[in-house]
Amino acid sequence: MSIPGGGLPPFWQISENPAPGLGWSKFGPVHWIWLAAGAAAIAALLFLYKRLGDKGRRIMAWTIVVLQLLNEVDTQAMLIATGQWNVSDLPLHLCSLTEFIFLAHVIRPKSRPLSAVVYGVGYPAAAFGLALPTWSALPVWNFAAIHSFVFHFVMVLYTSTLFIDGYRPRLADLKAAALPLAAGVISIFVFNKLAGTDFLYINGGKHVAFLEALVRTFGIYGYLFIFPVLLAIIWSAMFIPFELHARKEEARKKAEDNAESADEKSADEAAASHAQNGK
Repeated sequence: MSIPGGGLPPFWQISENPAPGLGWSKFGPVHWIWLAAGAAAIAALLFLYKRLGDKGRRIMAWTIVVLQLLNEVDTQAMLIATGQWNVSDLPLHLCSLTEFIFLAHVIRPKSRPLSAVVYGVGYPAAAFGLALPTWSALPVWNFAAIHSFVFHFVMVLYTSTLFIDGYRPRLADLKAAALPLAAGVISIFVFNKLAGTDFLYINGGKHVAFLEALVRTFGIYGYLFIFPVLLAIIWSAMFIPFELHARKEEARKKAEDNAESADEKSADEAAASHAQNGK
């Protein structure tokens, strides 16, 4: 690994140690072509998913999750076979963790807290990865680059199926998932310190320019406070509009129910009065 590219052909190189001059520019032609192709594929698959019945959707959801897990397995196998694997390649980064979140969700698809985690993690992690791909230093025809694009597109695909299945985010769902999420982050923070890794980018934000800049400004621990702020902003934008809409609908339905109850009460009183007068 001390040799750029690890002495391997360009197809097998990884973003942590690429040979110079092989990559492509972010939001250049290569990047836009990948994004457009991915968006088209996701739209087509969601159209198919929407047309399926309940059984077909379950089969497709399981297929998506299994293919994502296999995508991780073949990447780990490639890294081991080419002698490039190390502890930092464990699937503990946010995007890699979604494969386990999706697995838990496909087992319990009716769990609203799990659905909230899928929604709250899946979209931001995929957007961050696709907008700022760390694999842009690799050539177009490269195992890790192809894997990374496909993996992030699958994240968007699975997360989007929530809405076709009728899920609408609520703050209560996120509140129910907050404690397990916090426990997971703390566990990974401790593991980072013991193993010298940077999973979730909470041990220095290595290889991510704006996080490294924050570390230089606020220090290795001070910069961590930016994450709760960012999450609060992102999740507020993602959840609050749905929450406000749901509360508005609940208030409207309550008002309609109250009006209906009042009408029924008035009708009952009128009927009772008519019966009394008849006597």
